[in-house]
Amino acid sequence: ARAWRHSTGNGVRVAVIDSGVNPSPRLRPVAGGDYVQGGDGLSDCDVHGTVVAAIIAAAPQGVPMPAPMPPNRPRAHPDDPPVPAVTGAPTAPPRPNEAPAPVGPTGPAPAPAPTDGLVGVAPHATVIAIRQSSDLFRPADPSPDDAGSRERAGTVATLARSIVHAANLGAAVINVSVTACASTADPIDQGALGAAVWYAATVKDAVVIAAAGNEGQNGCLQNPAFDPLNTEDPRDWRQVKTVSAPSVFSDYVLSVGAVDTTGAPIGASLAGPWVGVAAPGVGIVGLAGATGTAVNGYAPARPGEASVPFSGTSFSAAYVSGVAALVRAKYPDLSAHQVIHRIQQTAHNPARGVDNQVGFGVVDPVAALTFDVPPGERVAPGAQSRVLVPPPAAPPPDHRARNVALVFATALAAIAVFAAAVARGRRAR
Repeated sequence: ARAWRHSTGNGVRVAVIDSGVNPSPRLRPVAGGDYVQGGDGLSDCDVHGTVVAAIIAAAPQGVPMPAPMPPNRPRAHPDDPPVPAVTGAPTAPPRPNEAPAPVGPTGPAPAPAPTDGLVGVAPHATVIAIRQSSDLFRPADPSPDDAGSRERAGTVATLARSIVHAANLGAAVINVSVTACASTADPIDQGALGAAVWYAATVKDAVVIAAAGNEGQNGCLQNPAFDPLNTEDPRDWRQVKTVSAPSVFSDYVLSVGAVDTTGAPIGASLAGPWVGVAAPGVGIVGLAGATGTAVNGYAPARPGEASVPFSGTSFSAAYVSGVAALVRAKYPDLSAHQVIHRIQQTAHNPARGVDNQVGFGVVDPVAALTFDVPPGERVAPGAQSRVLVPPPAAPPPDHRARNVALVFATALAAIAVFAAAVARGRRAR
């Protein structure tokens, strides 16, 4: 509530790339498209995306909304170069400087209900719902011998297209609470995904925030602890066993780990040198269904089973996306990279100052909005050198050894010819 004295996320568009978002009286997302069934993104049979969106921008129940802060002047957008067309998401981009119309239930307002304490981090932000994945869309009887038959909806390729589409829709913050993990021994092609986050962050100036990943999910195996004796590699890139995407593109993405109620990292939070900050990942409450009912776990899969509480880095990333929306509303002149810099520099640091479990530490929304922080570089320095500098030309081949060998061979041949001529002359005498 203290943060809302400074910003409520008014006017900031936050794209939620997930399993879709269910509209309700407390959560009115904008249709952003559907890469699963080709719809509008306003359908979520997994609940995951709706919970993520609720953490970002749910309205309270039974109590008034926080007073909206006066809108700052519109954020300056970079010039938009031509981009490839994105298929599968039918919603047209909003017109410049025009807030999209919310989509949700119409009719009389519901009767007042008792408060449940749930309010989004940025309750006046606008959520753009983009459905990119679903655990429920998969073959009913997958074959153990056919890896393709076990695949679920949502791939690295559709994730890349979703990020580009979200940026083209004018999202100032893009939340990616889905993770693609791969072993360093068996890497996958992530070139399109890297290009997508580069485009969103540097061309469209969008803050891209991603979940670091959860051990045991989507092929994510925990990375080893850092080596304190290796001062040349303080973030321990050389020991990485599992690559988490899009988090690995840390020049353009703010990767978020999960902590418990004491601020300690939870065991399932995937560590890695790309982790930038951390946020609460347990005790999560969100919304589900068209009624806007507060829930704190997944419904039992079978009769007699217990519900599964929400936990993990997906929801930590949503929390940080809400904070990013607050910062973007209060400081519209900051670039995406500068927003990330402010969030990191105002976090509560771990003992080492920065580590691979919580990055720069646990985010502090009030500090991010009020502390005096130098803005820093507008674009990540590493991003420019890696993207814009062409690789050096290959050195010319070194033929010195071959040339020396040819000289010796020629000399030996000449000596042999001379010796043969001398021998013939002697015999002639």
